[in-house]
Amino acid sequence: MKNLVFFTFFLILITFSVHQNAIAEIEGDEERKKAAQEAVNELKRTIEKEEVKEESIEKEEEPKSKQKLGKLKKFLPIEDEFDEITLLTVWKYVDKRTNSDIENGIESIQGLLRDVGRVYDPIVNKYKIATIQIEIIKYDDEEKLEHYWISEKKSNLEFMFENAYLVGTPVDNTNCFFNYTIDGAITICKTDEYLIQSIIFDKYQEHFKYTKSKTGTEKLELNQYEMTTAITETILKKLLSENTNYDHELYKILKSNIEVKEKKINEKDKNKLLGIEKDKKYGIQNFSCIKDEFGLITISGQFNNNQIKKDKVSFEVAFFDYEQNMIFKNTANLLEIDEYETKRFLGNLKIDKNFATCTIKLNN
Repeated sequence: MKNLVFFTFFLILITFSVHQNAIAEIEGDEERKKAAQEAVNELKRTIEKEEVKEESIEKEEEPKSKQKLGKLKKFLPIEDEFDEITLLTVWKYVDKRTNSDIENGIESIQGLLRDVGRVYDPIVNKYKIATIQIEIIKYDDEEKLEHYWISEKKSNLEFMFENAYLVGTPVDNTNCFFNYTIDGAITICKTDEYLIQSIIFDKYQEHFKYTKSKTGTEKLELNQYEMTTAITETILKKLLSENTNYDHELYKILKSNIEVKEKKINEKDKNKLLGIEKDKKYGIQNFSCIKDEFGLITISGQFNNNQIKKDKVSFEVAFFDYEQNMIFKNTANLLEIDEYETKRFLGNLKIDKNFATCTIKLNN
């Protein structure tokens, strides 16, 4: 044969689909769990600090003077209001404290409550008694609030809102969300001046059942007995007392938006499934031909499909020497490609010629 003393050719295409359906669902659910768990973990750490503090106080001979709580104290629910929320007198404040961050223009007050209806077991269930943490933050600048939240809470507010189970807007310029894990729940409402955070750590779920799923027929549904939404609503009533348009049934507002939230989640998961990205490029991408020290050429790349399902995609690979003369070409096919699906291909070729480079082009 002319100019071709010997060549052995084999080209193997290994294709696989990027099955992102299950991955998208898992990632979406994991993000929602992570957003809620971050808040509950923060409360756990606070509880542990309070236990240590209580032990140290017991050892002190002279009690310290109480901290002045400032103007935000009036917005905290009083213990009589907890009686109305729970229908039982079980919650009692064990600590209240204020904080001021002048650099970020932040003032805050925190209240820690414990379920005094439970028998305290210092050995086995030391940190498992139901506990609630309330925080009210007054801020001047939204960007500084975000900075403060990241530095103090080690989390991201935008991420928490985006990945919450339920969201709602009870009144203009006030956004709220509810999220939960098997350890408890969190509700946050943010106005243009205040942020309210209410977290419950309820390991044994004595006050509300947080074990139900976030989707399906057995999904969790809010009612008036869910503590974090009820507490946040109580504080909102005080903050927005002059706003006559405020609907005080926060849990109903959040429940009413569940279809909207689920639609956003499904669309987000669908976009992950379909591989839709702002900078997504369709067609053949990441194509390469690499020759190793043994003369074996590895051909690899991927095909990103657009919105049209295809039964077959055919492409041609051409191989050139250092003088840009074509020394070989071959056609290969990818079959059954769904909308926005990505299929990768990999092949090997051995040529006795002085291979330099290769090109690829679609035939259809």
